[in-house]
Amino acid sequence: MVTLAQVRAVQPNWFSRKNKRFFGDIQYWVLQRQSGKPYLLRSTFMWSDMFGQPRKVSYRVTEIDAATLHVGNLIDDIFRTREDAKDWIKEH
Repeated sequence: MVTLAQVRAVQPNWFSRKNKRFFGDIQYWVLQRQSGKPYLLRSTFMWSDMFGQPRKVSYRVTEIDAATLHVGNLIDDIFRTREDAKDWIKEH
């Protein structure tokens, strides 16, 4: 089972305060499918307040390489709730 602490240890800059502030990230979780494929789930404001819009939380999923624990490709989908993102992970 891959943990968030393990992924942070491999890529500390990815989770730095500077990076978190730049992207508007709020919180991170590592979730794994039953097949063992790990994903990084994050809640984020992701620039939602641009052009005078109110800040809005959304959820993003990013692949994690199971062998190296490196954060990989960002999934294109943007999820409104954490449960929607978790459902996507279960299906893929």
